[in-house]
Amino acid sequence: MKKILLTTILFAGMIAFAQDCSYGTVTDNTASGGNITTGGMYEYSSAADFDVPFGTILTVNQVKLNVTKGEADLEYVRIKFLEDANGKPGEPFQTFENVTPTSQMYLYATEIEGMDVYEVTVDLPSTFALSKGKYYLEVQGAPGDGVAVGWEITDQETTSVGRFDFNKFDTDPWFGGFSYYDNVFQVLGTCADSGEEQPDYGDACSQGNASNEYETGLNLRGGSLTDDFIVPANTTFYLTDFKISTLQLGNIVNASISIRNSIDDRPGDVIYTVANKGPKTENFFGYHPFEGFPLEVVAVELEFEFDEAIELTEGKYFIEMHNVVNVPFTDFLAWEATSLEGIGGNAFESFDGETWTEVEGLNLVFDVSGFCKETLGVNDLTKADFSFYPNPVKDELNIISKSEIKNVSIYNVSGQKVLNSNSKKINTSALLTGVYLVKAELGNGQIETFKIVKK
Repeated sequence: MKKILLTTILFAGMIAFAQDCSYGTVTDNTASGGNITTGGMYEYSSAADFDVPFGTILTVNQVKLNVTKGEADLEYVRIKFLEDANGKPGEPFQTFENVTPTSQMYLYATEIEGMDVYEVTVDLPSTFALSKGKYYLEVQGAPGDGVAVGWEITDQETTSVGRFDFNKFDTDPWFGGFSYYDNVFQVLGTCADSGEEQPDYGDACSQGNASNEYETGLNLRGGSLTDDFIVPANTTFYLTDFKISTLQLGNIVNASISIRNSIDDRPGDVIYTVANKGPKTENFFGYHPFEGFPLEVVAVELEFEFDEAIELTEGKYFIEMHNVVNVPFTDFLAWEATSLEGIGGNAFESFDGETWTEVEGLNLVFDVSGFCKETLGVNDLTKADFSFYPNPVKDELNIISKSEIKNVSIYNVSGQKVLNSNSKKINTSALLTGVYLVKAELGNGQIETFKIVKK
């Protein structure tokens, strides 16, 4: 059970307790590691990703990682927290230079003479808060005895909790995915409720086509592939996640994903699209033969999470993947296909995104998931008298109200008023990252209070 801290966040009589929490992976004692040595002739670094879930504010105060090194303690470590840049490590937003580790605890020996595995704990010089999103932890270590420093990685059979590891040499671009490994680390801190409320989307639901032991696949390089799914009658489907099974040698950095309607049971018009979408997770499922290809290929399941739920009413739809950006070890990249009966019709392929050819006897292996809500007998809802957007907010909070706005006050977690306005458009760019209580006084005497997250 997680320890409850005594620190609290106060909101006009409401109390949100912060809990110890961590994000990362665990060791499987493989004693292998990617080079993260700094301070020598060349600079090496690695980056591992983690995701902060919806409804959570993570305040980071510590990092733990397993390293392979010599007997001497590391002189210092460099730690950076990076943004996600379309599926790979982006720009740093928090940097801690030359930090002396709090502890360096021996774990186990390796088969390499003079090099063992240690758990390195780093108490960060300052804390910072993160809201929902994907982030990357970049680490470098300075050896105390000239022996190269590695960041331990998990065995290939270990299921990933995020993306596979990324590596960098000097000022070269990030590369990764060839090893299908995860770095061993923990980002630690305290987690508190962000105050965000998930809309009532109904019950969790999913559908898709199952794998048939990786029997074949359709080419994902240079074209578009799509397959259909069906939203039942009297149902609204809120699509939040998309999983795809791939056969590859390399790794997918990002891709464009589109939803099309159905016209005469064929792919129709695009009703939703997102470009340069990086996977949230990659899961390794071993090496497999592929007919007509000289090498065994790697089965990798990719999960994509949409930024907002996509609302779909009853009917047939096609989910399409195209404009795939990958870092190839070879040119081989396929969407797994199966001859098993699917949830709808056959797969379709296109080289221009306009002319579609049906692939007889094959269905693509995928899963769409989210929430299903029954719509039978539900009356149309009238527009609310009061609402606000966006949440989380960055630079401007917008209030929609049929009544005039007399005054808007914004309070921090300590109950101090930090901003006051009488406008429906409120500049929030000067607010620090965190959770705030907003109190809006309307011209009709009504008072609305709500929480926002400043990112």
